[in-house]
Amino acid sequence: MLYAVIDIGSSIIKYKIYEYSEGKIEPIIIHDKTMGLISYRKDGLLTDEGIEVLLNTLKELKTYSDKLHVDKTYYVATASLRNINNKQEVLDIVKNSLDIEITVLTGEEEAKHSFHSLQWIDIPSTEGIFVDIGGGSSEITIFKEKNIILEQKSIPIGVLTIFNEYVSLLYPTKEEQEIIINETLRRINDLKIDNFSMEYLYGIGKTFVTLKRLFEHLKVKTDKSNLITIEQVDLVLNKLSMNSKENYKPALQVDSERVHTIIPSLLITKALSIRFNISKIYVCNVTLQDGIILDII
Repeated sequence: MLYAVIDIGSSIIKYKIYEYSEGKIEPIIIHDKTMGLISYRKDGLLTDEGIEVLLNTLKELKTYSDKLHVDKTYYVATASLRNINNKQEVLDIVKNSLDIEITVLTGEEEAKHSFHSLQWIDIPSTEGIFVDIGGGSSEITIFKEKNIILEQKSIPIGVLTIFNEYVSLLYPTKEEQEIIINETLRRINDLKIDNFSMEYLYGIGKTFVTLKRLFEHLKVKTDKSNLITIEQVDLVLNKLSMNSKENYKPALQVDSERVHTIIPSLLITKALSIRFNISKIYVCNVTLQDGIILDII
């Protein structure tokens, strides 16, 4: 059987098809659409233009599922719809227009599904902090023995909220970087999490995959492993702290669609490393969708 999971995020709508046969699940098709739904908000509402963009994209993806004879397609939304004041109106419009029902995940549900994606891979330690940085929020799970959850929280800050609220040009200045780190730390502290100290941060999603590619492109990272150190994060933050064409070019070459969110993602990572004494980042090649499909099947 074929299953599709469509993840409607604040910046990207992700489409992933899985084949399920003889008790095994295998991803076979991955397709992302950059949308930036968060940029279509006004006074806390998703605008008519944003709703139209959402409808057109979902109609296109639904057509893919039909043509590929997908047996079941699941539509989920995260902070993209969770944090708008006209959520129910948008859900009703999508249902009436396309006969699509979207499940809006709470921050805790998103963190849970994201964490379950670890079942797909091997990791270098049985404890750490699992992180999924999105456009509108960041989900963290602090765990030990790989499956015992100590804390699971959703931080109401993501790369697009940082960019929209705190960055005056394309890259944040040194002063803006300090403000962003302090604001991220404040929001983490608001969650009343204990003072855990963990060696590893496990990062999932395209955000961390892009960071790994950037570090390799800049030759800050000279091996092909999935490991990044906090010292390397500091080096890149220092290297790209100026708003100049020379500094924009590496990010454009690695991922032109994420050029404006690369530094915000590094700053969220840096704040987490300060708060939880993290020294190593392990890039996990899994996604929220991988956790969702495991939980469904």
